[in-house]
Amino acid sequence: MKDMLKRIFLVIFVLLVLTAISGFFFMQKHPLGGKQPVTKTHTPSGQTVK
Repeated sequence: MKDMLKRIFLVIFVLLVLTAISGFFFMQKHPLGGKQPVTKTHTPSGQTVK
């Protein structure tokens, strides 16, 4: 019984990790709010560097 519970929790954990990783990569291509993906870095002076 314990082995079965361990296997169930392991499968759920792996599915959650895969969902998080795939969601992360999906949000890199399709950010919320219609904004472009973050490709610019901001310098401390406020200027954007391409």
